[in-house]
Amino acid sequence: MTVPPPTLEVFQKALVVPVQAQGRMASGVFRQDGSFVEASRTLLSRGRLTDPPPCPDPVRARRLPGRYVFAGPARDHFGHFVLESLGRLWAVPGQDPAPDGLLFLPRDAELSLGPLVCQHGALLEALCPGLPVLATTEPLVVDTLLVPGQAFGHQDRITGTPEFRRFLRNRLESAFAADGPDRLYVSRSGLRGVEKLVDGEARIEKLMRRAGYTIFHPERHDIATQIAHYRAARVLVGPDGSAFHLAACVVAPETRVALIQRRHRDAVVHSFMDQFAAFAQVEATLINPLVPRSRLGEADLADNRAPINFRALSRQLDEAGFL
Repeated sequence: MTVPPPTLEVFQKALVVPVQAQGRMASGVFRQDGSFVEASRTLLSRGRLTDPPPCPDPVRARRLPGRYVFAGPARDHFGHFVLESLGRLWAVPGQDPAPDGLLFLPRDAELSLGPLVCQHGALLEALCPGLPVLATTEPLVVDTLLVPGQAFGHQDRITGTPEFRRFLRNRLESAFAADGPDRLYVSRSGLRGVEKLVDGEARIEKLMRRAGYTIFHPERHDIATQIAHYRAARVLVGPDGSAFHLAACVVAPETRVALIQRRHRDAVVHSFMDQFAAFAQVEATLINPLVPRSRLGEADLADNRAPINFRALSRQLDEAGFL
């Protein structure tokens, strides 16, 4: 899987349109002549691109003086933020003159600048140190706008470009030293929402503790602690989820990784394996203990539940050398 080299376009008096209520996060950039900049569309999950928005009257838009990098949509969900909001930052290093800031488009007014910086500020500071972050929910005419192509993201962009992979690893390793246990189990048991939980994970945690693993709930720790733990781990195990998008960017090449499939979405768990291979040269081991869909009852299928066969889980981990 190879991501084509992204483009970098620079526009004067570009019109930036925030996320609209209609369509698939309709948003993006228009040139002075009113034509839409196709590179300002962002790949979302399930192969969807953000829709081009209607073009507003630039005369009524607020002017933003200076030179800014169009960073695309900003999501409060961590995994979506990593995959949809970091892929354009590769263009920041080496710019002369340096940009005045990053310009994000929140999905709605609730994720304005304050929440954006609070949730993701430390990660953005590590990747683009000292660069101000702006978020807008109103149209803007920007004096000079850099529009980088998306070099990393969902599906066929999960491996990132070589330049993006180097950029991300170099910046994160420079900002956060390795510090943590050798054997780490990344848990989802503390997350809110039944749809995010793993069947029988308390039992899985007990199994992993007995095998010498530290149980780690990433959402309870700041980004520095998360990256420090992933960098220090030499054995990393857990159910597929957002945390592994970050872990894949920073784990050492000698790290042994086991991904436990937690839902009947094969393409999703295989995308994590592709990311580990590309970013860390790690061949992750897939552990699939799910009860086959053919054996599930109507209630399980209706609720989109994925029951786990614990014996199969334990056996697969043991046979792969993780217990």
